[in-house]
Amino acid sequence: MSDYSDPPSDPYDSGGSQDFEDFHDNDSDYDVPSANDKGKKKFTGVEHRSLPAGRLQETLREDINRVASIVGLEHPIVSILLQHFRWNEDRLLERFMDSPSAVLQEIGEPEHEEPAHRPTKRVKLTPVAFTCGICLDEPDPSNIAKLRCTHAFCAPCWRMYIQSKIVEDGQTLFCCMEQGCRTYVDEPFISELMDSSIQERYQELLRRDYVKANTNLRFCPHPSCDETVSCTGGRGSSLLTEVPTVSCGKGHAFCFGCGMDSDHRPCICKFVGLWLKNAQEDSGTAQWMKANTRECPKCHNAIEKAGGCNRIMCRNCRYEFCWLCLKNWGVHGYQGDENCTAWKELEPDSDASEAQQKLKKYHFYFDRFNNHEVSARLDQQLCEQTQEKMVMVQEIGQLSWIEAKFMQHAVDELTGCRRSLKWSYAMAYYLAPGNHKQIFEDLQANLETAVEDLSQMLEEDIEAKSVKGLRQRMMDKTIYVKNRHEILLNDTAAGLHEARWEWLDTP
Repeated sequence: MSDYSDPPSDPYDSGGSQDFEDFHDNDSDYDVPSANDKGKKKFTGVEHRSLPAGRLQETLREDINRVASIVGLEHPIVSILLQHFRWNEDRLLERFMDSPSAVLQEIGEPEHEEPAHRPTKRVKLTPVAFTCGICLDEPDPSNIAKLRCTHAFCAPCWRMYIQSKIVEDGQTLFCCMEQGCRTYVDEPFISELMDSSIQERYQELLRRDYVKANTNLRFCPHPSCDETVSCTGGRGSSLLTEVPTVSCGKGHAFCFGCGMDSDHRPCICKFVGLWLKNAQEDSGTAQWMKANTRECPKCHNAIEKAGGCNRIMCRNCRYEFCWLCLKNWGVHGYQGDENCTAWKELEPDSDASEAQQKLKKYHFYFDRFNNHEVSARLDQQLCEQTQEKMVMVQEIGQLSWIEAKFMQHAVDELTGCRRSLKWSYAMAYYLAPGNHKQIFEDLQANLETAVEDLSQMLEEDIEAKSVKGLRQRMMDKTIYVKNRHEILLNDTAAGLHEARWEWLDTP
């Protein structure tokens, strides 16, 4: 058993009368203290900071200005140079210091008697006959625009061309309309001709390319979020020793390593990709149906899970059983040496091929992975009903709104725990058998048991005479669950850091 095994005391008595709000922090941190973790190193994850869209724009401008001060060119030309070199400052400076003229020639910058960095301006030509080479009209001299290369066209043609490049093609780096001309259209030229919506789109594309080229930056993958996270870690070989979970300024947690829009601790990015690939390939099979429905072991009536708890009662015959292993709940082994959360290696079977044995093992772990995914969704539905129950708790128990929020805190903790448990089964699938895996599965089973206990409490009926007792029990159990959650995450992070885990060979 693990050295993190539960103390012999009442499992509900882990927080005493501690005020609930004092302990309920963001569950994405490793470093919340736990009595069971004394003397053990805490893993606080990777250092990072979040940048709103405005701050990212300032950072981009600062980089351009810094390079401009070194090479002695104007901002628009430096912006073009950095885009041309994929925002690689070192490569740009190295090439520029060797031969400035060669670099400028490479981006099609025309040679002038005046310095090449003279910014582009819209030029009014002398009133002589002029025919636009695109539309063949003869525009008014005030409606003609000329790029740095001296190629001139009418403003409407320029606007149509620039809009198609920015809006339709999503480009920020494109050349003059003149055939064979390699001079790039610069930002001041765009700003002078185009309206604010096109300019904003141009800046958005510029930020996108800037972030894409910078390995220390990632956009938050959550829909409609415009935050960017800056992180110096979370890539390369470090992804084998850590799970670089970060949070943007709006509180969205995601993995900086693989970009997944969720916290997939404790499973490392390598196995997350493999696991999701297997799940996708299996998505068209009966396994997905099996994961969402069961037959009652007694009357064989079809049952669909309606709550997060694994304790199921058949409405037809009233038989209670475990959703995962289908055993009688009265003798179910969550609390003993036998439990249904740990894989037991199968005895060699001459009638079963190696592929069949592997498939059976995969289905075992996938079933538990998917169970927590389904349960998390059901718990979320329960969360939506919590507001009504909290009002009921207030009325029945004569509690304040703050005091009645204990159910919301419990649901929030359950959501985080189910997410971690879900990915813990993906991790366990790739762990090699041995003592370390056994310890990991002990921690996993302890958290699983605590989560199911808390989940059952949320389904209890609310009565006036027992509401305050329910509140205390649920608060204590939520604290206990939180501690078990932290122990699992911290021990797994320590194992990654120490290279303790042994993995099975994977394709």
